[in-house]
Amino acid sequence: MKKNAIRITALVIAALLIFSACGGKTNNTDNNGEPTSESFSEMPQGTSQTVTETETQAPAPKYTVADNLIALTFDDGPGTDSSAKILRLLAENDSYATFFMVGYNIDEHPDAVKAAFDNGNEIANHTKGHKYLSKSTPAEIHEQVNYVNDKVEQITGKRPTLLRAPGGNIGNSAAETGMPLIQWSIDTNDWRHKDKQSSSRTEEQRNSEINGIVDHVMSNVSPGCIILMHEIYDFSADVCEILIPKLVQAGYKLVTVSDMFEAYGIELKAGEVYRYAESKAAAQSNTVKVEPGSYTVTTASSSLNLRADSNSDAAVLTEVPKGTVITVTESVEGWAKTTYGGQTGWVSTKYITAVPVQ
Repeated sequence: MKKNAIRITALVIAALLIFSACGGKTNNTDNNGEPTSESFSEMPQGTSQTVTETETQAPAPKYTVADNLIALTFDDGPGTDSSAKILRLLAENDSYATFFMVGYNIDEHPDAVKAAFDNGNEIANHTKGHKYLSKSTPAEIHEQVNYVNDKVEQITGKRPTLLRAPGGNIGNSAAETGMPLIQWSIDTNDWRHKDKQSSSRTEEQRNSEINGIVDHVMSNVSPGCIILMHEIYDFSADVCEILIPKLVQAGYKLVTVSDMFEAYGIELKAGEVYRYAESKAAAQSNTVKVEPGSYTVTTASSSLNLRADSNSDAAVLTEVPKGTVITVTESVEGWAKTTYGGQTGWVSTKYITAVPVQ
């Protein structure tokens, strides 16, 4: 009996040792037998743990080039009734825009700034006092730009990353701004038709002018375009009532400038000027020299600048309408020499297409 008791005790001890060695369930596992955080913390120092970590990756862009993206932009705001109507129209059409706001209106209507931001739109900089940058000193430029950036950040919690120069007047000041400068592909000239300026026109004339702007945009729009409008005029808001749904129905996705350029894989750099977005492949293919011959102006906007020299900062001699056939006499990388309207100058090869030989 004594021997049997010893055997039983030995067997029990052996069983306990085997159970422990095989990872028997303890208080350091959950109901599925998986280790708890306590079990990791109680591991002896020097014990090897394998922890799978997901590599940090940049978030994917919200959109792709295949979404037919365009950017609707509004200057000089915020306003009151006109701004509210534009925000409503954007929301109703699942669309977004970039608002280039000016300092004195931000001071007057901070709630409108917040409303535009909260609706998912982009708030950008249009300077403190709508002063031409080309006529400003470096110190004045910094003050004009930083004032708006500071104010918008106070209201929305996000600092603007884009700037539009008043009147598009940049001159040699681009580098001083410290921000990417956004120009436009299509100018609606909506400000020329504001109600205060056209008080003598009839309702029929007003409607005709609205439809004329809509037709102008629809005839010239293409993916990657930046459209210029103003948010402080009732006339402009009434244009949007027709234009925004029409653009959406035509298959375009209205997004912010930043989202559009992100989708195209274009990094917006401080001191650089942007008028449209295009694929990297298209940008590279359009910077080569072209052969002399006949070409059609195929710019996304209504006209192409004929410049005095072969660079984007050269003086504009005249504008060549879209669809015009020009004769190129010589070219350098990215630029073609031609004559139009009695003026001889240079046009960007990005916006001309060779006329097929018959």
